[in-house]
Amino acid sequence: MAAVVGYLVVAAVAIGAALLVAGPRHVVRRDPTFELEDVSARQVPILGALAAFAVTGVVFLVTQARNVPDANNTSFATVMIMFVVAYMGYFSSSVLFANVSHRAEDGTFDLAAAQYAGASISLFSVFLGWFALKPLFETFGLTRAAEVTGWLLVGAVVVGYGLLATALYRSGYASARLVVLLAVFAVGGAAVYAVIAVIAPNLRSAEATLYLTVAAYAAGVPAYGAMTILPIAAHRARLAPILRDRWHLAIIAYAQGVTVLIAFLLLAVLGLA
Repeated sequence: MAAVVGYLVVAAVAIGAALLVAGPRHVVRRDPTFELEDVSARQVPILGALAAFAVTGVVFLVTQARNVPDANNTSFATVMIMFVVAYMGYFSSSVLFANVSHRAEDGTFDLAAAQYAGASISLFSVFLGWFALKPLFETFGLTRAAEVTGWLLVGAVVVGYGLLATALYRSGYASARLVVLLAVFAVGGAAVYAVIAVIAPNLRSAEATLYLTVAAYAAGVPAYGAMTILPIAAHRARLAPILRDRWHLAIIAYAQGVTVLIAFLLLAVLGLA
């Protein structure tokens, strides 16, 4: 549980710092050359393929459970749950992308940009499917493959954040400076926790990845709920101006929380948390 507590503390500090940088007066203006409706439509089949990958992983693990000495051990259970949560995440993200609205030129609130930004953050949060590969290899004794995969995951996270940063920037929800700071706050906070874990090894736990995966699911449910009812709120005359002026704060808080979570999950998968 130490990793979850550490995540909550770092996330709270990082979100506060990110919101101070974003400021309450930021005006959301999407890149006029960015046809996010078309981009969103192209994301759906990709996410469908990833969801199929996650389901295949679950089926494989179920069929191989009889070959694992203790199928109820933490390592095997963690891999199973990571694939299940990843499937739910890929499916949920695909639904969000599939429901991105067309922009009303005279609308008070750019609903499409908000939906695209939220869906992009949700997609970044489901790196669980990739992170599960390292403990999967470890479960079956493929230690060399697990070591190499760990380094590959670091590169995948860097590239994945680049896609998220581009989505936030082009949708108008973050400046170039802010997307850099979101990464700095997340990496810096995770690095501080990693140093503390080195000084106090008792903070490390074999169950850290499992607890953080459950935390990711718990945090994702209300976020997904908010995104699904956003179109209803956006069409309310009284709520649209509030969303126009303040929804960017919710998006930045969500993005920062997810970025910190991914950093902590990477630490846990690498055995540093």
